[in-house]
Amino acid sequence: MNFTQEFNAEFGDRFENLELKDVVVKKADGTCTITFLSLSTTKEISDAEKQEITDWLKEILKIEYVKIKVKFMRVYVEEKLILKELENFFKEKYKIVTPYISEKSFDIKINTFDVLIDVKLSSRMVEFFSEHKIASELSKHLKQNFLVDFTIVAQEDAEIFDEVDIENVELKTSYKPVARYKVEIIKEVIGKDINPNPEYIFSIKKPKPVAIIAGYIKKIERREFIRKTGKYAGQPKGLYSIQITDGKGKMDCVYFASKANEKVMESLEETMYVVMQGEVKLNYMNKLSFVIKKLALATEIEKHVENKPVKVNYNEDGSVVKIESLTFMEQDNMFSDGNIYSDKIKGKTIVVFDLETTGLDFDNDQITEIGAVKIVDGQIKEKFSTFVKPTIHIPAHVTEITGITEEMVKDAPPVDLVIRDFFNFTRGCVLSGHNILEFDLKFIKRDGKASGFNFDNPIIDTIVEARRANLGISRFNLSMVVKTLGLTLKGAHRAWNDAYATAQVLLKLNEINRK
Repeated sequence: MNFTQEFNAEFGDRFENLELKDVVVKKADGTCTITFLSLSTTKEISDAEKQEITDWLKEILKIEYVKIKVKFMRVYVEEKLILKELENFFKEKYKIVTPYISEKSFDIKINTFDVLIDVKLSSRMVEFFSEHKIASELSKHLKQNFLVDFTIVAQEDAEIFDEVDIENVELKTSYKPVARYKVEIIKEVIGKDINPNPEYIFSIKKPKPVAIIAGYIKKIERREFIRKTGKYAGQPKGLYSIQITDGKGKMDCVYFASKANEKVMESLEETMYVVMQGEVKLNYMNKLSFVIKKLALATEIEKHVENKPVKVNYNEDGSVVKIESLTFMEQDNMFSDGNIYSDKIKGKTIVVFDLETTGLDFDNDQITEIGAVKIVDGQIKEKFSTFVKPTIHIPAHVTEITGITEEMVKDAPPVDLVIRDFFNFTRGCVLSGHNILEFDLKFIKRDGKASGFNFDNPIIDTIVEARRANLGISRFNLSMVVKTLGLTLKGAHRAWNDAYATAQVLLKLNEINRK
């Protein structure tokens, strides 16, 4: 149920000045507190109207053994209250900024319909605000708390000097990697290609765009609701509420069934073991709820011990991988002019990457290193290189080939953080690599999908390019192609070295006048 839609459908615009602030459920004392806000400058609703809203909420929620409390709070847009909220905002979200600001940094002008805040900062802090879009985020935060529009302007004050160096600051925190285990899918009943590696339910603490969970069905119920919009407005549709448990936690799940899937949902029974893929959202009770997109019957075959928290070093922008500029490098003449390349290169931004993994099994092995270079219009511009901490052991024979030991990856960031940074690095780019269609891309897409990132970039596979190039060779592994083109490959089987060599191969194969 969409609370705003239900509320408006019941009361129309009678209470248009009311805004829902939050819903807090306390299991200890069995209460559910719903808080509404309204501006002090608007007409206050009467006690009878407050009771009307309270009675309606109790009727639609119908929560057993929970006492519903409804609060109506007036919001006062005052300078001292705004300053207090500014202090809270920076302490909670940008603690790194707090040494550089004080109450004197803010010039607050309260107008009839909005509030303008000028923030006086040093030149470097103005740049920091711009890079991290802090003004926009702060405007939204303040509007949620004061119900009026805020305009935040970061202004440089030449008289302000930084007393502390903010460059290259690392934000260190404790991070717990997602603990996953493996299930065997027996039959996919809704959707296809369901990930068989769910995470423990108890580890899900906040909304997620993509999540995979599994467990036994504790209860399943069906009710009908009437469609309010769209082609089938006015017609009933089945809504299934399912609660599952994996032995360590439980999750309430919902599925809006199409007619085609009604029969499937009716076949589900309590005690069945299922794996589900979907989205974790906050429901109208402000509790986490799993919206089912895909579902399969499964059986549990393996459980991993929960991963211990690891220390992760964050950069100032929240990333874990530092992007290095390569513009200082003396590149060969082949890199000097974008006009010497074909249309595959000219005017394009391409990320050439390579992976190292714990093995060759796509279903069970994990990434241990990602190396990549970014090519812009024929120029190699940036470097992305990082180890990745796997949750399984690196076999001895793999260490012999790659040189990567468990000691080297023990303090590396986990894959879900690295894959997020790699997604940001490759967004809007062509992806390239050597034989990536058969290996590297499968790992990237798998781990991206598990973390909610869809790698749907255009692809150039250099092994395909090499086979089309009439090189006069029968084997097309990277070392052979590099050697045939007169290039060099140092430190093979390390991700960055292989990625850089592959970038050279891509450019060389796409020279317009290549013989």
